[in-house]
Amino acid sequence: MPGLGWEDWTAAGTHPDRLPADWGWKVTRPSGRGFADDSVDYAAALRDCRDILIEEAPGVPLRRRKQPWHRAAPYGSGSSYLPFITEIPFGLWVFSRTPNDDEERSGRTWNQRIRLRVPAWWALGPQGRTATALLDRIEKLTWTEVLSLRRSYDRAWPADHDDPAWYEAHDLTAATGRSQLRNLLIKHAETALTRAARSHGKRVRDFSDEQKSVCFAAVALAVEDLNPNLAHSLLGPLHLALGDIHTYPVPPWADTL
Repeated sequence: MPGLGWEDWTAAGTHPDRLPADWGWKVTRPSGRGFADDSVDYAAALRDCRDILIEEAPGVPLRRRKQPWHRAAPYGSGSSYLPFITEIPFGLWVFSRTPNDDEERSGRTWNQRIRLRVPAWWALGPQGRTATALLDRIEKLTWTEVLSLRRSYDRAWPADHDDPAWYEAHDLTAATGRSQLRNLLIKHAETALTRAARSHGKRVRDFSDEQKSVCFAAVALAVEDLNPNLAHSLLGPLHLALGDIHTYPVPPWADTL
């Protein structure tokens, strides 16, 4: 992903934009096991250099004539496509696929080989490390802090002051191919805030000021390397309530290799 201003990716020994074109992304639990009914231990497969048969369902091999992307995301050089993350925390892997010599009318079976584990934060964009820190911080909010986020939104943007930052960020992400990333970060910020409120026996209304505060921060991390001033404006409410987002600790699962 050229020019996206990635945070420190060097610990992985590779770069998101320098992978072979036919490789792909695999998202798992932090332990390396798949989600839902995908019980494969991908960490063990990497350790043992073992190929894994791709299954459509447990015990049912998947057959395709062309390279399948079942439960995975393709990688394309120069692409802004990111693996879709449905659960946090997670692990992120790079893998390749090879066909087996068992062609039938419905196609052939395929194997996948895990090539390496990369930092999970890669899936959350150029500011992924900061994004994982934000989501972790939101989920641990006290109710007093939630209320502080509610008040800080009005302090940053009084009712009689129309700040166009939100709309500018939407236009910028659309123009640079980051709409998917923007929506992903918004979704997980909302989910983290909902969980935080629920832990205190409370609920957060849609479009409430506290929800806007965390969503503005999420969008800021989708554009910060493109327009730092715009990101600074979007981070205003969060900064007033919780301080500098760049000082939040990064959760260990985000950097695990």
